[in-house]
Amino acid sequence: MPIVKVKQKQDKTQVRINIENKIFETIKKYCDWAGVNKHDDFFEEAAKYLLSKDKDWKSHSKQKEPA
Repeated sequence: MPIVKVKQKQDKTQVRINIENKIFETIKKYCDWAGVNKHDDFFEEAAKYLLSKDKDWKSHSKQKEPA
């Protein structure tokens, strides 16, 4: 079952990234397999997943929140 799911349109910020060709080719294959039509959705979901799992980031971001 694919982890990345296609979402409804939301406000977006355009960014430009450079990644290794081999990694991008694998991402394209994953998106084709999972039925993800926009690579944006892949990167957004991957970032959400990473940020939700990184315990050090969670600790850091909680410390920076205003009281």
